[in-house]
Amino acid sequence: MEKQEISFFKKIKISILNFDGYQDLAAEKISKTILYIVLLVIIFSFIISFMFGYQFYKFINKTKEYIDNNISEIKYENYELEVSHKNNQQMLEIDSNTLGQVKIIINTSLEDENIIDENINKIKLQENGILILKDRIIIKNEFSTKPIEYYYKDIFKKYNINKIDKEEILKILSGQEIVKAQFIFIITLALYMFIVYISSILIDILLFTILGFIVARIARLRLKYSAIYNISTYSLTLPLILNLIYFIINRITGFTIEYFQIMYTAIASIYVITAILMIKSDVIKKQYELNKIIEEQEKIREELKRKEEERKQQEEQDKREKEKEKSKKKKEKKEEEGKIGKEPEGDNA
Repeated sequence: MEKQEISFFKKIKISILNFDGYQDLAAEKISKTILYIVLLVIIFSFIISFMFGYQFYKFINKTKEYIDNNISEIKYENYELEVSHKNNQQMLEIDSNTLGQVKIIINTSLEDENIIDENINKIKLQENGILILKDRIIIKNEFSTKPIEYYYKDIFKKYNINKIDKEEILKILSGQEIVKAQFIFIITLALYMFIVYISSILIDILLFTILGFIVARIARLRLKYSAIYNISTYSLTLPLILNLIYFIINRITGFTIEYFQIMYTAIASIYVITAILMIKSDVIKKQYELNKIIEEQEKIREELKRKEEERKQQEEQDKREKEKEKSKKKKEKKEEEGKIGKEPEGDNA
């Protein structure tokens, strides 16, 4: 009888709620387990990317609003940018709460390298920051450890742009190009997140497989490497989902859990250990049931043997009775014949 296929969402349910079901998951082919974790990480990556995409959308809208209300003039010409604030400030420092968790510093008249370095250090301290200068833009995001510089000359040459002003920037931020940029941003980020998370998860699976191997040895349970690998992979289901929920809450509210990574590792470890011990318990239970069956079979064999012996003894007894009866009849017949043979002699006398 062919084993029934377990669906993707049923595997998620078993991985989280049913330790007994880990025995079935452990018996899966490694290729199916790898496909499961890949699909889970793809879903995970796209959800996170859409979250960032939504924040990017909000950032664009807030940026348009800020430019329209606070910037009097934007002028780009001869590879140099000039931004004028309506309050005639030389340097604009926009707080991270104003434009969707991104700190922006704008000073297009700044040429002193020491002051530029001070502003770069301010950007470094932020998860997401942008420093807009006369000849270049410096960007720091939460995925990079240090800011990255982009010179306007390189950017605008690539897109064949020689001049730009405030109206044109607002038009670009409202047009189809920005929609395409958002789509490309989401896809690119999803790919990046997938590579980062799948690499990290494969390392986690290896570590939890080693843990599972040690637990199985201590429990004196012989499990194939593939079975322990499968258990380790499925044990990460709940931690990954909790990680996703935590990420969403963190992005929306800023709420942080200091030791979340420890909790992530602890939950996965508990699942690995519990699943292996449950399999051990099931093996013991099945062994007990098997022993009971063997005992019953032994009793049945002994009963059949006893009945067979009784049957043989009865047959032997019947055979002896028949022989005895036969011998008796034979003896009676001889006596009868002898009696008949003596009768004529008496008559002659």
